[in-house]
Amino acid sequence: MNYVVVAFFAFFGGILRYLLGVELPIFHLFPIGTLTANYIGCFLFSWLVKQIMVDREINGRLILGVGTGFCGGLTTFSSFALDAVQLLQKQAYLVAFLYLFASIVGGLFFVWLGEAIVKKKVSE
Repeated sequence: MNYVVVAFFAFFGGILRYLLGVELPIFHLFPIGTLTANYIGCFLFSWLVKQIMVDREINGRLILGVGTGFCGGLTTFSSFALDAVQLLQKQAYLVAFLYLFASIVGGLFFVWLGEAIVKKKVSE
């Protein structure tokens, strides 16, 4: 049954990732769609799944579906890595560095932000 739950939610995460990739422009070779999908996924996984759903003891299958399924389908290491390699192959070294830096630092920032928002609300 867990496979079905993960697959169901992954469908929606994957669709959102696809739409972001199609709708957001590539700016000077910079893959904004992949970056945005990863930022949203990092934030949602930290804020919604790890902080709110677990703290409120939401059903484990729903947490599995939203976390592993939706957030896993939305975020994409393979697209991130492929985008970076393609930038390097095009000898767009500065853009590749900026993309790698923005992806790693930005992803960590959005995980931190999700946790910080929950911690602030708890302390109020």
